[in-house]
Amino acid sequence: MKTFVVKQKPPDLKRFDERLAAAYSRTDNKEKQYDDWASTYDSDLVDDLGYVAYKNAGDVFMEVAPDRHARVLDVACGTGLAGQYLKDNGYENIHGADLSAEMMAIADKRQIYLSTWQHDFTKPIKPDQLYDALLCVGMFAYAVPKISDMHNVVNCVKSGSICVITVNGAAWKDLDLELQVYQEAERSGFAIEQIKASGYIEKEGIDCRVLVIRRA
Repeated sequence: MKTFVVKQKPPDLKRFDERLAAAYSRTDNKEKQYDDWASTYDSDLVDDLGYVAYKNAGDVFMEVAPDRHARVLDVACGTGLAGQYLKDNGYENIHGADLSAEMMAIADKRQIYLSTWQHDFTKPIKPDQLYDALLCVGMFAYAVPKISDMHNVVNCVKSGSICVITVNGAAWKDLDLELQVYQEAERSGFAIEQIKASGYIEKEGIDCRVLVIRRA
């Protein structure tokens, strides 16, 4: 019997602001891309485009991981937007990880994190000490990392611990990422406890899915 493969039409990324389209389409040299963007990142996203995901995901995180003394990792911490939001809400032991050294340099000047470290989450990582909870905002969208890399994030927390991870809502629809998320959970052995729709980049009309994941 012949097997037919249905080819998915590439999403139209030109419908987004050119800064977002560049971020969503690029698969190589991502580190340089974000290093170059670091100085204007906050004003571009928050002021120009209405980026709210770090607050909305932070609110979900506070619901499911309320211990303000927990050792928290902010993955894709960037310039520290999500970390600052958690710190402002009483979290005392926050650490950051990101691909871009220039982004983290800005966060370090703000004295948000007790420590920061650089990592490409398309690759496995084994932290010296696993974390009690984890927040990851803005990393999973169209290009890389892919949903199949999500276990590299989840593996940063202790067994039984909670991760709150956003997935770009436009990519969620365009690429049918819900199916991929459940496949990754089954393959990697973590549990998806909640999926919530939430605001992401308001002026572009992009929402997100906030995933509440528990590591097995």
